[in-house]
Amino acid sequence: MKLSSRAIYGIRVCSLISVGEKVPMPLSLIAEKSNLSEKYLEQILASLVKGGVLLSTRGMSGGYELARKSSEISLYDILKAVNDEFETGCGEGCDKVCPDKSTFLQIKENIDRIFKMNSLGSITLKREDI
Repeated sequence: MKLSSRAIYGIRVCSLISVGEKVPMPLSLIAEKSNLSEKYLEQILASLVKGGVLLSTRGMSGGYELARKSSEISLYDILKAVNDEFETGCGEGCDKVCPDKSTFLQIKENIDRIFKMNSLGSITLKREDI
């Protein structure tokens, strides 16, 4: 199981925004600090806004900011916003009688629980680049 680049960048961008000033962070600054193209970032940021993780403000002093306190945003919230939940299963053709289905479902539940238990705030406290 592997996180997609959208999920990794979504978490990275939210972490970056959470440690920034308490004003909206412009797209250009997010792109510069995350070393990602503005075009790609716009897609990720739009998903995070639509998913209720970020707020977007237009205008000269506009940008992106967290919709809630970082301690209230779980990593699972970010994954859901960028449409990157772990998929588990036996592969194509797996049906209800698959002997491994319950094992994979249990693994998925445990992974989801870990992402739900860890907040954005808990990982930004551990950042060494701030």
